[in-house]
Amino acid sequence: MSFEEITERTYCPFAKQSKMGPGVTIRTDDVENELTQHRDIIADFFRTAAERSLDGMIITFEDTTLGSTLDALTDLTRRFYITLTRMFSSVYIPEDPRPDERWYAMIEGELFFLVSFAPCYPDTSPRYAYGDQRVYFLLQPASTFDRNAGSIDRKRAGIHRAFAAVGKPYDARLANMENDMFKAVMPIESLGDHIPWWVPGGSTAKEQQERSPHSGLQG
Repeated sequence: MSFEEITERTYCPFAKQSKMGPGVTIRTDDVENELTQHRDIIADFFRTAAERSLDGMIITFEDTTLGSTLDALTDLTRRFYITLTRMFSSVYIPEDPRPDERWYAMIEGELFFLVSFAPCYPDTSPRYAYGDQRVYFLLQPASTFDRNAGSIDRKRAGIHRAFAAVGKPYDARLANMENDMFKAVMPIESLGDHIPWWVPGGSTAKEQQERSPHSGLQG
C-alpha cells in the first residue's frame, strides 16, 4: 500500500487528480531530528507551490507506532507542529486557541492545511489507510483551494454524499472551521468534536477533550 493507492480508493475526486510535490519520509520515531533534516525540501515546496500549481506534499512516517492509536496520532501531530515552530519562525501555536479565531500554519508565505491518514482510523473513516501501517501527513497549500474554488463549491455536496453513501461520513462543520488547530486530528466517533492535540502529554485523547474548555465543540 502507498499513499497513491489510498488516493485511488478515496471518494474525493480532487485527490485523484492532485499534482503533488516531492515527498519526505521519516523513517524512525525520532521525528524532530529527521524532520529538521528536510527543512529545505519543505521550504522549497511552499515557496513554489502556487507558481507550479502544486496541490500538496506527503510526509510519510514509517514507524508503525506513530499512528497505531488515536492517542499516538495526536502526540505525533503535536510533535510535528512543535518541530515546525523551531524550523520556521512563521509557524506558531497559540497558548489558548479559540475556535472562532482564524489560525493556519504558514511556511514561506503560504498557508497550509494538514490532513492525516493513519492505521488507527477504521474503515468507516474518511482517513482510513486501507491496512497501511504508516502515517501520511498531507500538507495542502491554501493556493490549491483558491485555484480550484469554483470547482470545489460545485462538487462539495456530491463529495459529502459519496462519502456518506459508503459509510464514511465526516462533519463538514468541523472541516469548515476557520481555526485549523481544531480540525488537525479527525475524531473517530463524535465527528463534530475536536481533539486538542496541543495539550501536552500523559492523557488519552478522550481525556484531553474532556479537559478542554471547548470540549464537545460542534463547529
